[in-house]
Amino acid sequence: MNQLKLKVVTREGSGTSAARRVRAEGLIPANVSGQGNARSIAVSLVDYRKLSRDLGEEASLIELTDDKGESMLTLIQSVQQDPIHGTINHIDFHEVRRGEAFVTRVPVHLKNEDNCLGVKNDGGVIDFKSHEVEIRCRPSKLPEHVVADVEMLSVGDALHISDLPELEGVEYLGNDVQVIVSIQPPTVATVETTEAVVDPADVPADNIKSDSDSDADGEAGEAKED
Repeated sequence: MNQLKLKVVTREGSGTSAARRVRAEGLIPANVSGQGNARSIAVSLVDYRKLSRDLGEEASLIELTDDKGESMLTLIQSVQQDPIHGTINHIDFHEVRRGEAFVTRVPVHLKNEDNCLGVKNDGGVIDFKSHEVEIRCRPSKLPEHVVADVEMLSVGDALHISDLPELEGVEYLGNDVQVIVSIQPPTVATVETTEAVVDPADVPADNIKSDSDSDADGEAGEAKED
């Protein structure tokens, strides 16, 4: 289990104008939901950026500690970003309790991509379909990621949820036949052949005969025959 810490402050007020004031102070508006309560908080933009770097692409629990010294264990549920400027507008955290199972999604990491039989022997292409899987577990059993080993997959083979490694205290949710990754046949490029079209402007003048020249050649040939 990967667990990180983040300091937060209680946020007063709601609505667009209140959120703007919070952002003007270098904070990000946020909410914490779950366990029957919802709280409005704010997070330092600097602290959250550092947290994001530490998180990387791994699943992690975030311990939030407020300005009164109270802490809670959470997951990042969603992050709202401005599509144009890339600024973070809002964060939703979901509280979980130690010892109680909860549902979340964790990333899937591929292993042995370079040694995959279908790629090495037949020029196959790895089609990574499901980058995350949904699981149920207790906080102490939360894996940072799940590994999908593709080494023994040949062209036409697929690895499903039911093929993922068993992890203690972790239950995979969803359909067992959901495809995580498959090996597709190599892509063959199609080469189109077209007839070359000769532009009269590119033909030397000596090789161009006019209609009068053709008639003259014909009359000369008849004269010789006579």
